[in-house]
Amino acid sequence: MSIAVSAIVQPSRLLVVMIGAMSLVVASIGIGVVIGLIGVLPFMPKWISASAILFLSFFGFYHGTKRRKPIQLDISGAGQFRLTEVASFAPCSTRNRPHVITNGEEFKLLGDSTLSPHLMVLRLQAEDKRIITVLILPDSVSRDTFRAVSVACRWIAMNGKPLNANGE
Repeated sequence: MSIAVSAIVQPSRLLVVMIGAMSLVVASIGIGVVIGLIGVLPFMPKWISASAILFLSFFGFYHGTKRRKPIQLDISGAGQFRLTEVASFAPCSTRNRPHVITNGEEFKLLGDSTLSPHLMVLRLQAEDKRIITVLILPDSVSRDTFRAVSVACRWIAMNGKPLNANGE
């Protein structure tokens, strides 16, 4: 059995909705501070804290949603991960194959990755010790692809000896 898998991971709409809901809750706390529903503060500390809360709410939403580009995830039979950012998606049958032009970067799976039936948080380490995190939710890929990537990652975690955070 080969664990080689190739998948194009689309940005998750569910994740954007969850981040947006969390940002709205935090923003409503800031509004509650301004109108006096939350806490009893003098005028100036009330506006400073409310402004900080609202700023953090909008910053959190922006930071959580700014990197919304599809990536191509290739897992080799030996357990190597290769990530390539997809500039513009087109099927492989097209003549110029825009998503296969670059080779991408190689990574190894870290041991602190999370693999659950409804969420995969893949922590990957490059050769230069840089660590990136790839979130894969069920709406990012098809059901069969989600299962194939999950099985491959579990196999690597059990047999491929994933690295710890120190790269050992």
